[in-house]
Amino acid sequence: MFEHLTTAQRIKAAKVKTERVVDHLLYLLALHENNAIITYSDTLSSQITLAHAADAFKAFRRGLYHFEIARLCALWDSPKLNKKKKEIPTEESIPTIIELIDQPEVIEALAKEIQRQWPEADDDEHAHEQAQRARVELGKAIADVRKISKSPMLRSTMNVRHKHLAHSLTKTKLEKKRIAPMKYGHERKLLSKSLLIVEALHRSINHTGFTFANSQKIARSNAEALWKRCTFDIQR
Repeated sequence: MFEHLTTAQRIKAAKVKTERVVDHLLYLLALHENNAIITYSDTLSSQITLAHAADAFKAFRRGLYHFEIARLCALWDSPKLNKKKKEIPTEESIPTIIELIDQPEVIEALAKEIQRQWPEADDDEHAHEQAQRARVELGKAIADVRKISKSPMLRSTMNVRHKHLAHSLTKTKLEKKRIAPMKYGHERKLLSKSLLIVEALHRSINHTGFTFANSQKIARSNAEALWKRCTFDIQR
């Protein structure tokens, strides 16, 4: 895919897409940590016993949970190529990054970029090690994304988005292949895998040591600061 793009164009686009995917994941982490309390605990639901109030809370909880699923699926959308315009794909997603970098010459160019970060890079053992690490990481990320893209877990999660969230459909194309229903917790596993993959891509494409661990800790602390101190006093 994207045969019309040069190696330099692929790398430039991949750098921008990766930065944007990191931003999307940071927002998704905030949604996820809010849902960890609102959907997966009884911190709030146990306080709401009146039927009408409980119905309103369930609608709010379902909406926030579904929005997390929708944003997660967006990160796994496949790129669509406009053959007439031959433009760089507009999708800011993990598979789009993979399609951009999945060429030996692109991976090698990225590895050489990393190698040149150190003085006298041609003779520096550390520079060679880091370049080789990038080759291995990018290769693994490509393989992992290819595998996840075909996984029943992602397909069933995508089906929820296609059928109930982005559209209202009687039956989807995915359901014709007899996929299993999505289970609670699938989104957690997919998010965890996404974080590891994007960290590796960001490290090898944009030369950053950024990790999501601290951001997730902050998102969790923020969610707890609100919802674990939130009380309801619903009068009959």
